[in-house]
Amino acid sequence: MRFSPLLKRRKYRAASVAAVLLLAAAVVGLMFVRGSAAAPQYRTASATLGTVRQTLSLTGNLTPVAQSNLNFQVGGTVTAIDVTVGQSVTAGQVLATLDPVTLQATLTQAQANLIAAQAKQAADQSTSSSSNAGQQLATAQTSLANDITAYNDTVAVYNQTIKADQHAIASDQASVNADAQAVSVARQRYNADGCSSSPSTATCQSDQQNLSAAQQQQSKDQQSLAAADAALATDQVRGQQSNDQAAARVAADRTAVSNAASSSSASSSSASAAQDAAGVIQAQQAVTTAQTAVTNATLTAPNSGQVAQVNTAVGNTVSSPGGAAASSNSSSSAAAQFIILSPGSFQVTSTVSDSVVSEVAIGQNAVVTAAGTTNGLAATVTSVGEIATVTSGVATFPVTVEITGSHPALRDGMSATVTVVINQVVGVLTVPTSAVHTNGTASTVEVLKNGVPSTVVVTVGAADPSRTQINSGLSEGDTVVIATVTSTVPSAASGSGAPRRTGAGGFAGAGGGGGLAVPGG
Repeated sequence: MRFSPLLKRRKYRAASVAAVLLLAAAVVGLMFVRGSAAAPQYRTASATLGTVRQTLSLTGNLTPVAQSNLNFQVGGTVTAIDVTVGQSVTAGQVLATLDPVTLQATLTQAQANLIAAQAKQAADQSTSSSSNAGQQLATAQTSLANDITAYNDTVAVYNQTIKADQHAIASDQASVNADAQAVSVARQRYNADGCSSSPSTATCQSDQQNLSAAQQQQSKDQQSLAAADAALATDQVRGQQSNDQAAARVAADRTAVSNAASSSSASSSSASAAQDAAGVIQAQQAVTTAQTAVTNATLTAPNSGQVAQVNTAVGNTVSSPGGAAASSNSSSSAAAQFIILSPGSFQVTSTVSDSVVSEVAIGQNAVVTAAGTTNGLAATVTSVGEIATVTSGVATFPVTVEITGSHPALRDGMSATVTVVINQVVGVLTVPTSAVHTNGTASTVEVLKNGVPSTVVVTVGAADPSRTQINSGLSEGDTVVIATVTSTVPSAASGSGAPRRTGAGGFAGAGGGGGLAVPGG
């Protein structure tokens, strides 16, 4: 079939128009697609009320909170050591004893010297005074000498009674400790024989009887220990009352002697009287010193705890004076004859630089994680040093954190990390830290309204790696831009997003790549 030239031209023109229309549609479609891709889409978050917690990380080593470094306060030869390392002791329990023979002999001689001095004083006053005044003074002197002897006897009886009570407590405590071991062994045998699942076998019945007998003995010995503790407390109260009464009689006798001496002073030699009085005072001081030495020959535990070190032995000679019990963590612990630790109570001492020491305060909460453990333990800041240690021009201050409660599984010297909460604000307006952009001291966020972002100047407060406090510039519910959907959401640890100090003394997020991004451009 053949077409005319006119028909051919019409068909060619129609094909050309169709091609142009198709090309135009393709261009329009491409422009539409590119235009749609160019419209930014944002990852956002709302400004909400929340909590911001700022922390400070420290490191250090565990040390016991209560450590008593004990030494004898009098010289002598060690005749008995009543405790061993690892043993639990109670307050007042005897730790060790020195040979009392020499000390008692010194006390006896001092008492005899006092009586002689008092007798000389009475004789001199009687010779130089009227018979009546002399008799009154002599009577007063005799009463004083007798009551001093009675006082010394009362104190000696008190010391012997208390020592006996303490030995009874130590013996009962040793029995209780042995009972606990026996119960543990019996229970292990019971479990090893499978008695939890088959208690009716003859072996299990025997094991049960042994376990019950051990538990009954333990209960009995615990009751004995409690009774011994009660007896010690009662004897201490009664003995102290007796001591006080005897001391009061001595004081009254001294007043009577003074009054009698005054009444006869007109006829006595003033020089001789002064000499005699000085001799009596000196002799009395010697008796007091000797009595204290006899008492100090027995070293007792000042508080309950566990014996950590025993640095002497029977037969050793200790110097005089040995020194009083040292306070916790004393630097003299290496020379202490006995070291007593309060079980389970620990603290960590670390240091902070001068740039942050003002942020740390007593009473702040903390968390301590000891090496080899995963559970953080609640703690509290108990001290912040006032004097810096300067090393190579860098000043640091000591900070001590005490762990709450008792934790017997911990050990002295274990390394630990400490997280101190130096600031916490609750129920404040916050945004993600990555939404905040900081340049110098100025901070801004991008607020999205009707799909269009706008830059808003804000003032910030506290900040942590996740949230930043907004003091002004935003309202609750405002939508802030974190990133575009084609961008990675910034992390607090990347860029400059870590918290930094502001002029107001808080911390602020420095922004972290949360700006706008136009994909496909």
